[in-house]
Amino acid sequence: MLIRWNELTQLEFKDYVKNAAVMINFASTEQHSYHLPVGTDAFLGAAVTEKAAQLCKTPILLLPQVCYGYSPHHRFAPGFVTLPQRQLVEYACSICESVWDNGFRRMFMINSHGGNQVYLSAVINEMGEKYGTDFALKELRYWDVAGKRISEIRESELGGMGHAGEFETSIMMYIHPELVRPERIKPCPPVPGDPWFKRDLLGYKKYQKYANFNEFNPEGHVGQPHLASPEKGKLLFAAVTEELAKFVDYFNH
Repeated sequence: MLIRWNELTQLEFKDYVKNAAVMINFASTEQHSYHLPVGTDAFLGAAVTEKAAQLCKTPILLLPQVCYGYSPHHRFAPGFVTLPQRQLVEYACSICESVWDNGFRRMFMINSHGGNQVYLSAVINEMGEKYGTDFALKELRYWDVAGKRISEIRESELGGMGHAGEFETSIMMYIHPELVRPERIKPCPPVPGDPWFKRDLLGYKKYQKYANFNEFNPEGHVGQPHLASPEKGKLLFAAVTEELAKFVDYFNH
């Protein structure tokens, strides 16, 4: 059940403190190749969290999303807005502290940008040090809960569903077709990896490394957007929202 945090009056929060969980999306503003807008992670994050909250059987207070993240690896292309990790940690911690001070003890940080994962993990640790396990705070990338279903829908091999690839392009074709420029999409092979690192939404990373995204191709995407379709986007959107709702309901009981 979706309840928008910023639509409540101060008198109404008391009705939800005991039974509701709080959800917020952390997104980014950065290039998504030549065919998707710089707000793609925000458009996807907003749509996924809103639909998942609607599907939840338990009450979910949805905070306004954070549209800026950690994106220095996209500085090569116009349109980026990136913040230092230390500032992002402080900002996100302040949001979590406010949620705690309002009396809520269950919170989900839904990440729609891979580059946010490191700083959001730091937020988990800092809040854990401060509040212990009394604050049930969780962070996840929304696609991680639906890996099995995504793998059944995809056509690309590993390396085809990265940044602005088959996955993100398909869902954007479904939820915001007016913002997709399909005529700019060119066929391309999957991004190569090595035995320990495969750059893909469902890939594996046995070690960490830094990379600017124009190292993979000049357009800036990672994967195979030419395999995207709105029909596939509908299936992928259903998969991630339904599985995210199951995840949230499981822990919000």
